[in-house]
Amino acid sequence: MTFLRDPFFWALISMFGLVGASAGVGGKKLGKHAVLGFIIVLLFDLGRVILVLPFCHQPRFEAGGWHWIVGAVIFATGLIFCTPALIIKPITAPDAEMELKTSGFYGFVRNPIYLGELLWCLGWAIMFRSIIGVTLIPVWWAGLLLLIVSEEQSLERELGQPYVAYKARVRGRIIPGLPI
Repeated sequence: MTFLRDPFFWALISMFGLVGASAGVGGKKLGKHAVLGFIIVLLFDLGRVILVLPFCHQPRFEAGGWHWIVGAVIFATGLIFCTPALIIKPITAPDAEMELKTSGFYGFVRNPIYLGELLWCLGWAIMFRSIIGVTLIPVWWAGLLLLIVSEEQSLERELGQPYVAYKARVRGRIIPGLPI
């Protein structure tokens, strides 16, 4: 069972979660099951948590203790941006009865939870000095952007003009102000 010590195995598990998220937000049938949404998020996050841990064999950058402080600050900032996840349902397909959130973090970035996901993941990787974990951040970002495209199509279909107006007003998908 040496594959459990391979960070790329855990990255693959995480990618399965991300692909599942795309299916969940884009599909009417799959997207109606909150339990499935919870499992998807668990896979996506679990893989990214485990792949940077010391028992996974990988190259690690040298640091003189600063990595704990910098990583913890980035990690905590990411968790703060993830707080909207506490008040919305897990990854599910949008429906016409959902409420469009446009205030708080959603007032300056359309997907604060995904921004938080990237930040906590980066902070976690820095804390454990994981070169692979830091290197995978652009991969997670690209994967989340693909998820967002699917999610935005579903939101436009279900919510219509109010969501289109919100997209025009709040340009940043993951990074505030940047439409990428």
